[in-house]
Amino acid sequence: MRKLFFACFDFFRDEERCLSKEAFEILTKEKGNAVLLPVDWEKIDGDVEKIMRGDFEALVIFGNGRGETHKIEKLAVNAQGTNILDNQDKRCGSDLIAPDGKAAFFSTWPVEKLFDELQKAGLPSQVSYFSGLFLCNGAYYRALSVERQKAAPRPVVLFHLSPEREIKEDLPKIITALDASLK
Repeated sequence: MRKLFFACFDFFRDEERCLSKEAFEILTKEKGNAVLLPVDWEKIDGDVEKIMRGDFEALVIFGNGRGETHKIEKLAVNAQGTNILDNQDKRCGSDLIAPDGKAAFFSTWPVEKLFDELQKAGLPSQVSYFSGLFLCNGAYYRALSVERQKAAPRPVVLFHLSPEREIKEDLPKIITALDASLK
């Protein structure tokens, strides 16, 4: 199995359930290869920068999704919602993540292969081309920006977990699909 690393977002405001934090708790207990990201505009740059200096083969960012399917995000855009408050009641302050950066980056992960592996595992999933304008997209864009500068970029993907699913049941299948998609 490849050396996967997971960045999982913490609760956002008054969410009843935070699947990415549930995933973090499972991964930390079983594998120790995850970090919990705070929902904080001011910390996201430094947190992602630190993660990207890590010794891993591939990065999976888990965020909280909506709807009945898990969403594999294929595209990270250089935009953020300036009207969205983080958990410290602060706004990001700029429409662009990187004012001099590219408009968008495609995932360095073989997304269609991951989708096929998830389907084989019986997990409802879809490929998405809009990862939102909040911190998940911000972390994804920043990570891909670092990797796209390398001759051999590591695989990076943003995976929005469906709130309609049970993470304890799905996570082992997701990890197996992630690993299989990189072979």
